[in-house]
Amino acid sequence: MRTILLLALLVCPGATMAQMDRTDEIVTKAITAMGGIEKIHALHSLVFRGFHYEGAYKQEYAGSRQSSAVMVRMRPGLRLVGCRPEIPGCTGQWGRIVEGFDGSRGWELNWPKQRLVRTINKAERALHCGAAFDYAFIDYRQRGFRASYLGRKSVLGESLEAVQINRDDCGPPMMYYFDPASFELRMREMTIPIHARGDAVDTIAVSKSFKTVNGVKLISREEEVNAKTGDVIDGAEWTSIEANTIDDRKIFEAPEVHPVGITAVVLQMLARTQDATPAQMMELYTKFRASDEGRNTDVVYDMNWLGFELLKVDRYDYALPVFRELIEENPQSGSAYASLGEAYLQMKDDAKALEAFQHAVNLGLKNEDVLRKLSRLQKASQGS
Repeated sequence: MRTILLLALLVCPGATMAQMDRTDEIVTKAITAMGGIEKIHALHSLVFRGFHYEGAYKQEYAGSRQSSAVMVRMRPGLRLVGCRPEIPGCTGQWGRIVEGFDGSRGWELNWPKQRLVRTINKAERALHCGAAFDYAFIDYRQRGFRASYLGRKSVLGESLEAVQINRDDCGPPMMYYFDPASFELRMREMTIPIHARGDAVDTIAVSKSFKTVNGVKLISREEEVNAKTGDVIDGAEWTSIEANTIDDRKIFEAPEVHPVGITAVVLQMLARTQDATPAQMMELYTKFRASDEGRNTDVVYDMNWLGFELLKVDRYDYALPVFRELIEENPQSGSAYASLGEAYLQMKDDAKALEAFQHAVNLGLKNEDVLRKLSRLQKASQGS
């Protein structure tokens, strides 16, 4: 027995070393397939222009849709999604919704409403890794990542070389899948924070086409696919990619904003969740509604936004009074009941979620997402 244990101890290190060698071999070939490490390092900024689409890709999009989507990235980990005046091609204007990461903090801006919020918690941690200029497998050791070769895996009907990359501060491991012949990056699988709306779905990003920019092969069209069903959820096609045209880090910083009216109020309410009770938070809203301006303001959009912002960070005790206030003011609104149903669904209170969704449908709401969730809850209720 002691001899067997000794042999096992001697064999295991060799097996681990062989696995590490295979990992580095796959990673090296993948980097070579992209164009080589020197050319990759020579890229310091990228400007992507194109369009997003929902559902399956249609070829006519490329010819008929304007290139309205913009993404800018710069080393080491700065990112901007959306237009701002300083970016060439944005005609000196802000986009309606702009998201940014300045290297330390993430932010989201609704320019028309002058509403600026900072990312926090899981979303903030994810951005620190997700906004990195290079894929995690590039220079992975120098960047503190660990890599493991997992062998051939069948993914969405393809047999691919699988490499897992992880770092303790980046959350769940990231999976990269490479073509076994060309070592082209075919798919990426990552777990990211899910927005409060909709169900959490395991997704895989599938590379559909590439462009070579300054000698580096970059993904130009990518689709997000439901890992279980293979259905396309959405995607993006970059019709142009420009390299090394951006040098100013300031474009990744959040701008100064001046919100007014109900937008300013909901931002104040959001801030008060850090030091006030739900009732004290709602007092800000009550005071606004009692004013001449508040009595004549359509508050539904902003209050609904606030409710879902609170759901994002699991502040259910603050989100519920927001949605209930919307229902009290709009008792015939199916959308208001649907929002309340989303809150209960996240709280895993299926009985109350079912009741709220059913009320929404009874009021005439015809929303596919709500109908699907209602059907699922009804089946689960009948099964129990």
